[in-house]
Amino acid sequence: MATPPADVFNDLPLEEVPCPLCGTTAARLLSVQRGRFGVRRCARCGLVRLSPRPAAAAAPLLYADAYYATGGYDDYVATHARFRPLFERFYARRLALLQRHVRGPGRLLEVGCAHGFQLAWLRARGWDARGCELSPGAAHYARRELGVPVEEGTPETVALEPASLDAVYMVDILEHLPDALGALARLRRALKPGGVLLVQCPYELYHWEKLGQAAWEHKKPGTITPDAVPYHLLFFTPRTLKLLLVRAGFRPLARYSGNYGAIRRRLSPPAIRGGSWPETAARFAYFRLGVRAALRGLAVAVKQGSGVIYVAAPR
Repeated sequence: MATPPADVFNDLPLEEVPCPLCGTTAARLLSVQRGRFGVRRCARCGLVRLSPRPAAAAAPLLYADAYYATGGYDDYVATHARFRPLFERFYARRLALLQRHVRGPGRLLEVGCAHGFQLAWLRARGWDARGCELSPGAAHYARRELGVPVEEGTPETVALEPASLDAVYMVDILEHLPDALGALARLRRALKPGGVLLVQCPYELYHWEKLGQAAWEHKKPGTITPDAVPYHLLFFTPRTLKLLLVRAGFRPLARYSGNYGAIRRRLSPPAIRGGSWPETAARFAYFRLGVRAALRGLAVAVKQGSGVIYVAAPR
């Protein structure tokens, strides 16, 4: 994940927010990140949110061109070129899940499409695919280099005609949105009868690997450092993501599961050497002898992978 200088985070305007799912303010403070951002678990519905969090007006600063240039996947364009076959396997798997529920090709909107690589792949397969993207540089790249239609903006600001879309992709986007519920409701109205939404989010803090990490660090569940603060504003479990979809007027059709990290592990292999020989031996077995791969394969089979995927239709 791109990381601006620390003083950028220190200067961000903040806002306190109630739970976007049930509206209550009562919450348990799990941790404070970067000295400013509270990670809180709703006392009523269990959704974990960032509060205080960056105010909505801070989004252009957070998602400036540097967002895709450093950190995370490093230079995103170069990383995509290097690992293109792996990215395209992800695209193919995602499309296969979508087409279990909607006929295609048809009209598709990808929310948060980055540089448009997935859009170009879909268009090559007959889809009338367009995107919206908050980063001006990424949107410009998609239009100039790939010739795909990408509008700068968010689900709340881009042009959306009612009942005009056969499908919407939201892949690793919903957790970033200040008004996730409002964005989902607007996208629901843009779907045709029979259209579907495919949404994918990280399963953070209470996923089995995260619970294991907390136990290893002698911490309570949910209190470890979550991913990508302050970019991620919501930290979902399968249950809370489903509840948010239902409240936004969707009918979940199916839940799928996947694992994150295939590309990042190639860019930055996990360290094996630990602080003691038992830790080093455990890390060697987990990462090098296939223990992690076996557990992750089993997790996907029982829908407990580190990525939560729902396909949902408007009610």
